[in-house]
Amino acid sequence: MRRCMAMAEASLPLLHRAFDALTDRYDLLVVGGGIYGAWTAYDAALRGLSVALVEATDWASGTSSASSKLIHGGLRYLEYGHVGLVRTALAERSRLLRLGPHRVHMLRFLLPVWQDSRTRPWKFSAGLTLYDLLAGVGTKERHRRLNAAALRQACPFLEGHGLNAGFAYDDAGEDDARYCLEIVAGAVRAGATAINHCRMVRLLGDARAEGAVLRDALSGAERTVQAGTVVLATGPWLRAISQAAQVSVPVRLTKGVHLVMPPLPAALQEHALLLTTRADQRVYFLIPWYGATLLGTTDTDWQGDPATVTVEPADVDYLLHDISLRCPGLGWTRRDIRGAFAGLRTLQEQPGRSASAVTREWTLTEPRPGLVVPVGGKLTSARADAALIVDRVCAILKRHTHGATATRPLPWAPRVATWLKDGVAAGMELGLDRELAATQVRRYGTTLPSVHALLATDPALCARIHPQVPMALGETLHAVRQEMAMTLEDVLRRRVPAGILAALELGQVRAVTTLIGPHLGWDAARSASEAQSFWHRQHEQLSRLTADPPAAG
Repeated sequence: MRRCMAMAEASLPLLHRAFDALTDRYDLLVVGGGIYGAWTAYDAALRGLSVALVEATDWASGTSSASSKLIHGGLRYLEYGHVGLVRTALAERSRLLRLGPHRVHMLRFLLPVWQDSRTRPWKFSAGLTLYDLLAGVGTKERHRRLNAAALRQACPFLEGHGLNAGFAYDDAGEDDARYCLEIVAGAVRAGATAINHCRMVRLLGDARAEGAVLRDALSGAERTVQAGTVVLATGPWLRAISQAAQVSVPVRLTKGVHLVMPPLPAALQEHALLLTTRADQRVYFLIPWYGATLLGTTDTDWQGDPATVTVEPADVDYLLHDISLRCPGLGWTRRDIRGAFAGLRTLQEQPGRSASAVTREWTLTEPRPGLVVPVGGKLTSARADAALIVDRVCAILKRHTHGATATRPLPWAPRVATWLKDGVAAGMELGLDRELAATQVRRYGTTLPSVHALLATDPALCARIHPQVPMALGETLHAVRQEMAMTLEDVLRRRVPAGILAALELGQVRAVTTLIGPHLGWDAARSASEAQSFWHRQHEQLSRLTADPPAAG
């Protein structure tokens, strides 16, 4: 444990939920607890503003936990001429690698090019050269070209017919839900009040936004909060919440789906692949994540209720059909699907453009005085965009401040050079296997001592939730006690995402609810009911997605 304690200057206070902690007035009320809302609240609190951050369900419960788990410049955006967007994203990638080495890690991508690819190798080479130039000194290694033989040797599962060449280049990976949670924790440490499962009922004020009526989704209690400025960072829920705000902000929603598949061969488990579909030449990825591989994403328009977005068999057909063509050696079928998730992108409305061609550029709108609404953007550039949001808020409030997040380490960033080595050693002393110990170090950063202290109380807490998932049973208890997890979905989909990484057995889910139930006020019957309900939803989705399609005719 001494090694673990040496990681941090001090263990940060963690998250505790208290709806009655809301006061009557704030400088800024942020509605929406995704990555944009989190960064906005954190930046504003660091500048000395009084801030309340509220989220209708859970932190990162929407788009911010349904991404491709990347911090990247967006190579494909160069094709559409979005050089400024890529430059900003690459600058943020370099910054986050430096300020959050526990949270963001470099990921080497392989990019195969076939004869039927719409982009010729020389165009990819030119694009990657520009990508490296825009990235500047932050890139660990410049891109390099690979001949077909070298690429096939590295990835023997690739389609060999028509394989022209390939490239290797750098981007970065992360865990989006934990990234968002860390920024929320930073906002709280800086003085913000943060409440999840807290819904905005309506805005206050007629001509000008002056605050909101908030409702605790757990108790039903309501609170009226006055605010000098309100930021609506609600992403896909902007359409619905605009009615409560009595404004109209045109947006376009597109759905992205990811399938959780088995790991790639051992030699490639630290690499990702960027592929283009044969049918429509869309870009998609194979990305390593917690011992599995993410296959995705799709990009289709969505008109329904954001709460009902889900993975459909047609999405599975689209992704598995193309991966069977591009990577036949993997041999993946529906039976290999371990999990799946879908999310929605909130984009600017651009009539006449395909879903993939709509700009990912970010914009800031003010549909009524005192109300600031961000639209679009990327998880990678959320920090930079949030700084501009807070600049505007400060201008409205006539407060002269400057942001500090561009140079400030992430809230749980380690302060010593040996943080990874020390943390892994401390975890293994507790009885964790090496993979699990290393995973915890990156997931928890300077809050790791509190996790290790909990695991030390009972060796059973060090057991894996599921053999395929490098996460310990005790982490679910830590999520409830220290990370504001209030439901089983909060725990098993975002704090400890075993529920999307593997097909959990009912007994494994029951082990979790038996452990966390008493801390959530559940009796034995409620714990059993929650376990059954979660398992049934997961089992039903997987059964629907992994079932063989009906025979033709």
